Amino acid sequence: MKSRIALVTLLGATLTAGALFADVTPFHRQGARANVLDRMSSALNLTDQQRQQARAIFDSERAAARSVRVQLRQDRKALQAAIQAGKPAAEVQQIARAEGPVLGNLAAMRADAFAKFYAVLTPAQQQKLASLHQELRQRREARQSGAAAQR
Repeated sequence: MKSRIALVTLLGATLTAGALFADVTPFHRQGARANVLDRMSSALNLTDQQRQQARAIFDSERAAARSVRVQLRQDRKALQAAIQAGKPAAEVQQIARAEGPVLGNLAAMRADAFAKFYAVLTPAQQQKLASLHQELRQRREARQSGAAAQR
């Protein structure tokens, strides 16, 4: 019983926080996307043509993923409603598992867009991008291990 209450509390808090951020920050995220593309353009020294291609690739992916994001939002609302209605843990888990394929579709769309972008890069830019990704991974791991050590 305690584990069910803990599960429901955790899922509820997570969904509530996610809903708050989803409703509050859409314009901030749009600006952040533009900043990422600008920083990436600078870091990789993209030509104007490459920047235009990158923007077109990622804008196209974003438009194509819109319906998938809507579905994901609906799934999360259903999950939140099930939690708030006090549905059994098995039913809550079943609804949560339904998000998996939707998240997989979204990940596939992002991977496809990134593959198209990668093909636009020169070999030197591809190598630079790989080193940037490695640096990001190392920073993320350092943050995570630092956070784990503080617990």
